[in-house]
Amino acid sequence: MPDQTRLARLSGALYWVALVLSALLPVIVLIYAGKGVSDPASLLNRAPLVPAATQVTTLQAGLVAAVALVSVMPMVAALRGMVRLFAAYRDGEVLSGENAETILGIGRNFLIVAGFTVLVPTLQTLILSWNAGQRVLTIGLDQGTLGFLLAAGLLTVIGWAMREAAAVKAENAGFV
Repeated sequence: MPDQTRLARLSGALYWVALVLSALLPVIVLIYAGKGVSDPASLLNRAPLVPAATQVTTLQAGLVAAVALVSVMPMVAALRGMVRLFAAYRDGEVLSGENAETILGIGRNFLIVAGFTVLVPTLQTLILSWNAGQRVLTIGLDQGTLGFLLAAGLLTVIGWAMREAAAVKAENAGFV
């Protein structure tokens, strides 16, 4: 039987990190969303292509806040999946169908997060430019987003592979 103390110890620490982040992240986004709604003009700092003199309404600020709140949900879902996964690893459950499904879910949520890193700033800038003389549509894709997209794809594939491995393990256990 392999020694899993290092895995259990690291998973125990990462469990707490993921748990705290999953609780703090929505609170932080809510605070920033509230500040944006209470001072709509401050949102122009986040959209440098929108002219500084553009009037931003409370409705626009609310829509920007709503987009931000919706966009954080897949990251929170991924973090909650990590909490479940690290708890299982901490408890010595490594190769199981449930863990494979959790990894697959984390990967899928990360794919959505990667998509949101492109979509959200584009949508928020478009919303903020409604009252500008000219609407602004910017789409940005950088190396960080591409790297994150690749890592999300890797996690998804690992989840599929673990699903197959867990099925083989269960099948082999039936023969013993």
